Amino acid sequence: MARNRAADLGPADAEIDADAEIEAEAELEVELRQALLAAGLPLESLPLEYLPFEAAPFEARPTAAPAARPALDWAGSGLMWLTGRPAAVPVVPDAPVLGRARAAAALLRAASAQLGAAVEVDVPELLVGRAALLGLRRGGTISANGGCRLLRAADGWVAVNLARRDDVEMLPALLGVDPAEVTAPAGGHRDPLETTWAALTALLPAHDRADLVDRAWLLGLPVASLPSAEPAEPRPPVRIAVQGIAVQSEVPGRQGEAAGPAAVGNGAGCPLVVDLSSLWAGPLAARLLGRMGLRVVKVESVHRPDGARLGDPDFYRWLHAGQDEERFDFTDPRGRAALHRLVERADVVIEGSRPRALAQLGLDADRWVRARSGRVWLSITGYGRAAGAGGHGPGPVAFGDDAAVAGGLVGWDRTAPGGSVPVFCGDAIADPLTGLFGALAVALCRAAGRGALLDVAMRDVAAFVAAPRVRGRGLSDPGRRWGEGPWSVTGSDELGWTVRQSGAQGRVLAPRRPRLPG
Repeated sequence: MARNRAADLGPADAEIDADAEIEAEAELEVELRQALLAAGLPLESLPLEYLPFEAAPFEARPTAAPAARPALDWAGSGLMWLTGRPAAVPVVPDAPVLGRARAAAALLRAASAQLGAAVEVDVPELLVGRAALLGLRRGGTISANGGCRLLRAADGWVAVNLARRDDVEMLPALLGVDPAEVTAPAGGHRDPLETTWAALTALLPAHDRADLVDRAWLLGLPVASLPSAEPAEPRPPVRIAVQGIAVQSEVPGRQGEAAGPAAVGNGAGCPLVVDLSSLWAGPLAARLLGRMGLRVVKVESVHRPDGARLGDPDFYRWLHAGQDEERFDFTDPRGRAALHRLVERADVVIEGSRPRALAQLGLDADRWVRARSGRVWLSITGYGRAAGAGGHGPGPVAFGDDAAVAGGLVGWDRTAPGGSVPVFCGDAIADPLTGLFGALAVALCRAAGRGALLDVAMRDVAAFVAAPRVRGRGLSDPGRRWGEGPWSVTGSDELGWTVRQSGAQGRVLAPRRPRLPG
């Protein structure tokens, strides 16, 4: 049986601990609101009953209860199924990952209600739905989908993601070695990719993490360093890169104030979202905005369609159901002109490209946001729009698993031989988290009638969610780590795992399949 160090608390202590967890859950909405306000996001449009708790007595706070047993919550969500080493005890992270995602979902519901269509988000479905469709399980230092691995470098851990065919070809340049050292058979592996992983495992300990990441950015490789310490100041999950124009109120005596959502639109009826993004995070944000009643048009290049089309068809259908599609030839002036006309009609644009790539298409997010009131441009990248902007080479590239590692969003297996080992948390978890936070930021701007260029980095969303301490007011011990309540795990992969916490118990459940359209 695996037991954490607080598992032997008595009944009275357990009751007190549960009360502290309940209070901590309420704190998470306060924490998120403070982070968004500090980043300049407009929350003043939300009705008072949705604001996190200043005006309500503690007993009346509607979201105060779910965190009483965070380990059980994690076990029942499907995320514990995906976190930990194979055949070893599944792991609970040191941070309120589900609680922070639920706080974002609660604010999204409030903002979407202001837009006329309150959206209820099933957070576990959002985070584990793809894993359920693909039948994924936890892989420990190997991501659930198998494409990314946590490996030891000279001074810590790095995540290397070989998600694309070209990534393997760039590894000799990353390591400064002859290609044969990466591709030659070693360790008896017949699988060429396993041969490459074995070579990486042997070669990376000779390199520092910072040097590896610097070279990876020059080469356009998805390589991330696992932070060895918490940042002095937590990164906000969303940044406003450019303040756009607010929709002005026409109410006498209130000129100069934002008019709110009723006045926002492109003049052609239903507000239009043009989604230029691909894969997961951006399309998920578009899906959530579509559920708010906005019309979504997915845009692809005729020469380079969304890579997600090559993945699970049910997952792609779940992401894009109910959306319109357009394909343009970006190499043809007529195709670019048609793209420009569509973007000019949009109220919201979503993209996941570097600014210089957008410039090659003739798109200028700063100018677009400032050209008409109420426009919102959502930029989703691995490390932010400014990362690598002045450097040479392709710049930083990230996918959901390595971006999560860059933000410190991992679990820790403290039962591993030789000491604690980081393990992947969930399935490419930075992707769905970023989609949720990105949609929230857009909804807040739309509800307030504010224009903005929103800069959302997957690394920063992961870092916000991964912060191991609840920072806020009212906790009996603000420095206490989230997962240190009384919980234990017993069982096996064959018979199943059972989590016990605060007088209750529950099974570690497999991810639940998302509700598919039609």
